[in-house]
Amino acid sequence: MLRHDRAGAVRFMLGLLVGGLVGSLVLAVPVYLLGRLFEELLSGPVRAVVFVVVVLTFGVVDLTLRTPHVQRQVPQSLVRTMPPGVLGLVWGVDLAMLFTTQKTTSFVWVALAGLVLVAPGLAPVVLVLAWTAAWLAMAYLTIRRPTLSSIGEERLPWEKLVSIIRRVSGTALIGAALVSGWLMI
Repeated sequence: MLRHDRAGAVRFMLGLLVGGLVGSLVLAVPVYLLGRLFEELLSGPVRAVVFVVVVLTFGVVDLTLRTPHVQRQVPQSLVRTMPPGVLGLVWGVDLAMLFTTQKTTSFVWVALAGLVLVAPGLAPVVLVLAWTAAWLAMAYLTIRRPTLSSIGEERLPWEKLVSIIRRVSGTALIGAALVSGWLMI
Protein backbone atom coordinates (compact mmCIF):
# COMPACT_ATOMS: atom_id res chain seq x y z
CA MET A 1 0.00 0.00 0.00
CA LEU A 2 2.79 2.41 0.87
CA ARG A 3 4.32 2.03 -2.60
CA HIS A 4 1.15 1.84 -4.70
CA ASP A 5 -1.38 4.19 -3.05
CA ARG A 6 0.20 7.41 -1.78
CA ALA A 7 -3.10 8.92 -0.57
CA GLY A 8 -3.98 5.67 1.21
CA ALA A 9 -0.49 5.57 2.71
CA VAL A 10 -0.92 9.07 4.13
CA ARG A 11 -4.32 8.14 5.62
CA PHE A 12 -2.81 4.94 7.04
CA MET A 13 0.13 6.77 8.62
CA LEU A 14 -2.11 9.47 10.12
CA GLY A 15 -4.46 6.78 11.46
CA LEU A 16 -1.45 4.95 12.85
CA LEU A 17 -0.30 8.11 14.65
CA VAL A 18 -3.71 8.81 16.18
CA GLY A 19 -4.32 5.17 17.10
CA GLY A 20 -0.90 4.92 18.70
CA LEU A 21 -1.47 8.04 20.75
CA VAL A 22 -4.82 6.69 21.95
CA GLY A 23 -3.29 3.28 22.74
CA SER A 24 -0.41 4.94 24.61
CA LEU A 25 -2.79 6.90 26.79
CA VAL A 26 -4.94 3.82 27.45
CA LEU A 27 -1.81 1.90 28.52
CA ALA A 28 -0.67 4.82 30.68
CA VAL A 29 -3.73 4.48 32.94
CA PRO A 30 -2.96 1.01 34.39
CA VAL A 31 0.78 1.76 34.45
CA TYR A 32 0.11 4.92 36.46
CA LEU A 33 -2.36 3.24 38.83
CA LEU A 34 -0.10 0.24 39.41
CA GLY A 35 2.82 2.58 40.04
CA ARG A 36 0.85 4.57 42.60
CA LEU A 37 -0.11 1.31 44.32
CA PHE A 38 3.56 0.28 44.50
CA GLU A 39 4.41 3.71 45.93
CA GLU A 40 1.92 3.08 48.72
CA LEU A 41 3.15 -0.47 49.41
CA LEU A 42 6.93 -0.14 49.03
CA SER A 43 9.46 2.51 50.04
CA GLY A 44 11.55 4.25 47.38
CA PRO A 45 14.75 2.29 48.10
CA VAL A 46 12.87 -1.04 47.96
CA ARG A 47 11.28 -0.09 44.62
CA ALA A 48 14.75 0.85 43.31
CA VAL A 49 16.18 -2.54 44.33
CA VAL A 50 13.20 -4.33 42.76
CA PHE A 51 13.77 -2.35 39.56
CA VAL A 52 17.46 -3.31 39.46
CA VAL A 53 16.46 -6.97 39.89
CA VAL A 54 13.89 -6.62 37.09
CA VAL A 55 16.50 -5.07 34.77
CA LEU A 56 19.01 -7.82 35.62
CA THR A 57 16.38 -10.52 35.03
CA PHE A 58 15.35 -9.12 31.65
CA GLY A 59 19.02 -8.80 30.71
CA VAL A 60 19.55 -12.50 31.39
CA VAL A 61 16.35 -13.33 29.52
CA ASP A 62 17.52 -11.40 26.45
CA LEU A 63 21.03 -12.82 26.66
CA THR A 64 19.57 -16.34 26.59
CA LEU A 65 17.38 -15.35 23.60
CA ARG A 66 14.11 -15.83 25.50
CA THR A 67 12.62 -12.33 25.28
CA PRO A 68 9.04 -12.60 26.55
CA HIS A 69 6.28 -11.71 24.14
CA VAL A 70 2.93 -12.93 22.98
CA GLN A 71 3.34 -14.86 19.74
CA ARG A 72 0.82 -12.64 17.99
CA GLN A 73 0.94 -9.74 15.64
CA VAL A 74 -1.75 -7.34 14.51
CA PRO A 75 -3.93 -9.48 12.19
CA GLN A 76 -2.77 -9.00 8.62
CA SER A 77 -6.24 -9.91 7.37
CA LEU A 78 -7.28 -6.39 8.39
CA VAL A 79 -5.27 -5.05 5.45
CA ARG A 80 -7.82 -6.52 3.05
CA THR A 81 -10.94 -5.57 5.01
CA MET A 82 -10.42 -2.00 6.25
CA PRO A 83 -9.82 1.31 4.52
CA PRO A 84 -6.30 2.70 5.09
CA GLY A 85 -7.15 5.37 7.71
CA VAL A 86 -9.23 3.00 9.84
CA LEU A 87 -6.61 0.28 9.42
CA GLY A 88 -3.91 2.67 10.68
CA LEU A 89 -6.09 3.65 13.64
CA VAL A 90 -6.77 0.04 14.68
CA TRP A 91 -3.19 -1.01 14.04
CA GLY A 92 -1.83 1.96 16.01
CA VAL A 93 -4.00 1.23 19.06
CA ASP A 94 -2.98 -2.43 18.98
CA LEU A 95 0.74 -1.71 18.59
CA ALA A 96 0.81 1.01 21.25
CA MET A 97 -0.81 -1.26 23.83
CA LEU A 98 2.50 -3.23 23.65
CA PHE A 99 1.17 -6.57 24.88
CA THR A 100 -0.08 -8.03 21.61
CA THR A 101 2.97 -7.74 19.42
CA GLN A 102 6.23 -9.63 19.17
CA LYS A 103 9.23 -8.09 20.90
CA THR A 104 12.81 -8.13 19.69
CA THR A 105 14.27 -7.12 23.08
CA SER A 106 13.09 -6.64 26.65
CA PHE A 107 13.74 -2.89 26.64
CA VAL A 108 10.00 -2.18 26.44
CA TRP A 109 9.34 -4.34 29.53
CA VAL A 110 12.17 -2.61 31.40
CA ALA A 111 10.76 0.79 30.45
CA LEU A 112 7.30 -0.21 31.71
CA ALA A 113 8.78 -1.58 34.92
CA GLY A 114 10.72 1.67 35.35
CA LEU A 115 7.55 3.70 34.97
CA VAL A 116 5.68 1.52 37.46
CA LEU A 117 8.47 1.28 40.04
CA VAL A 118 10.30 4.58 39.68
CA ALA A 119 8.19 7.26 37.99
CA PRO A 120 4.50 6.40 37.50
CA GLY A 121 3.58 10.06 37.13
CA LEU A 122 5.59 10.18 33.91
CA ALA A 123 3.70 7.28 32.30
CA PRO A 124 1.41 9.35 30.05
CA VAL A 125 4.23 11.61 28.87
CA VAL A 126 6.81 8.85 28.34
CA LEU A 127 4.42 6.47 26.57
CA VAL A 128 3.06 9.18 24.26
CA LEU A 129 6.58 10.46 23.48
CA ALA A 130 7.82 6.89 22.87
CA TRP A 131 4.97 6.23 20.45
CA THR A 132 5.56 9.55 18.70
CA ALA A 133 9.27 8.78 18.30
CA ALA A 134 8.47 5.30 16.94
CA TRP A 135 5.93 6.77 14.52
CA LEU A 136 8.38 9.43 13.34
CA ALA A 137 10.99 6.73 12.72
CA MET A 138 8.46 4.67 10.74
CA ALA A 139 7.40 7.72 8.72
CA TYR A 140 11.00 8.70 8.02
CA LEU A 141 12.00 5.21 6.93
CA THR A 142 8.88 4.88 4.79
CA ILE A 143 9.57 8.17 3.01
CA ARG A 144 13.32 7.65 2.78
CA ARG A 145 13.29 4.12 1.45
CA PRO A 146 10.13 2.02 1.31
CA THR A 147 11.06 -1.62 1.71
CA LEU A 148 11.28 -3.52 -1.53
CA SER A 149 12.16 -6.87 -0.01
CA SER A 150 10.47 -9.14 2.47
CA ILE A 151 11.98 -9.76 5.89
CA GLY A 152 14.58 -12.48 5.52
CA GLU A 153 15.74 -11.39 2.07
CA GLU A 154 18.28 -8.95 3.47
CA ARG A 155 21.98 -9.69 3.72
CA LEU A 156 21.59 -11.03 7.26
CA PRO A 157 18.75 -13.51 7.95
CA TRP A 158 16.10 -12.15 10.35
CA GLU A 159 16.66 -14.83 13.01
CA LYS A 160 20.40 -14.12 13.08
CA LEU A 161 19.82 -10.38 13.33
CA VAL A 162 17.34 -10.84 16.21
CA SER A 163 19.84 -13.06 18.05
CA ILE A 164 22.55 -10.42 17.75
CA ILE A 165 20.20 -7.63 18.88
CA ARG A 166 18.98 -9.67 21.87
CA ARG A 167 22.50 -10.49 22.99
CA VAL A 168 23.53 -6.84 22.78
CA SER A 169 20.36 -5.84 24.65
CA GLY A 170 20.95 -8.48 27.33
CA THR A 171 24.53 -7.38 27.81
CA ALA A 172 23.51 -3.71 28.06
CA LEU A 173 20.72 -4.47 30.55
CA ILE A 174 22.95 -6.63 32.75
CA GLY A 175 25.64 -3.93 32.67
CA ALA A 176 23.11 -1.24 33.60
CA ALA A 177 21.73 -3.36 36.45
CA LEU A 178 25.20 -4.09 37.83
CA VAL A 179 26.30 -0.45 37.66
CA SER A 180 23.01 0.70 39.25
CA GLY A 181 23.30 -1.90 41.97
CA TRP A 182 26.88 -0.90 42.66
CA LEU A 183 25.92 2.80 42.84
CA MET A 184 23.17 1.99 45.36
CA ILE A 185 25.63 0.31 47.72
